[in-house]
Amino acid sequence: MALTCAAAVCGTALIGAGPSASAAGRGDWRPYRTQPFTDTGVCAFTVRGDIVEDQEEVRTLQTYPDGKVKLEEFRGPLVIRFSGNGHSVVREVSGYGWFHHLKDGTRRARIDGGLSIGVMQGNIGYPAGEYIIHGKFSVVFRADGNQTVHAAHAKIENLCQTLA
Repeated sequence: MALTCAAAVCGTALIGAGPSASAAGRGDWRPYRTQPFTDTGVCAFTVRGDIVEDQEEVRTLQTYPDGKVKLEEFRGPLVIRFSGNGHSVVREVSGYGWFHHLKDGTRRARIDGGLSIGVMQGNIGYPAGEYIIHGKFSVVFRADGNQTVHAAHAKIENLCQTLA
């Protein structure tokens, strides 16, 4: 989101949060809005995500000396309508998420709640799909675009199957 990350936070876009923040904004909760998205290359068909409800907030917990974000926290409700292949479903992906931005562009996320994530065909580390994940889990978004999901304590739905 996009990570398509939505830990109430991440809906397919959470992960697209920008990695820079002013020193004045550190620690203060501010609105974060996930944008509608279209994912191709994750299912055999295109998946569209339209935002139904979004009251997400983000705050910067740590920055690097140059002011770029090192650690962010997201919270709040996020509901997305997913459409594709002539079908649609609505999924709630609310919760909390902590995103650690590494200097090489990799992001490590720890989620407690929900997340929407589109994983592209050819990904190394996790099979392609449009996923809804609920529970306590982590995701690594590597700088090279590959993603790995560690979902030992989570329930996973592949919307490619749901919308088929």
